[in-house]
Parts: sequence; C-alpha cells; structure tokens
Amino acid sequence: MSGLAMWIVGVIVGAFAVIGLFLASGAHAGPMYPIGLVIFLGSAVFEFWLIKKYFDQQEGH
Repeated sequence: MSGLAMWIVGVIVGAFAVIGLFLASGAHAGPMYPIGLVIFLGSAVFEFWLIKKYFDQQEGH
C-alpha cells in the first residue's frame, strides 16, 4: 500500500473512531454504548497497525 493510500485509509478510519465515540457518548440506554466503544477501539487498533506497517516498510521488512 502506498503512502497516499495509507493516509486516505487512516483518515477514513479516524472518522469512524470519532463516530464511535459520539455513539458511545450519546447512548442513554441500550447497546449503543458498547457498540460505540468497540468501533472506537477497533479503529484505534487499526490506526496503530497502519503506523507499524508504515515504519516496517521504511526499514525494508
């Protein structure tokens, strides 16, 4: 994956993370709180994976 593609995917996934936090913060009852947190945590893990992949490519692995 090229650098530009990583940036585009990173921005889209970052937007999903913010949406997940908004879902969790606006939940008064029901399953939206855990769903929002799962969306946020999954997005955060994916962002860190993108960062790792970028630096691995820089090292030539």
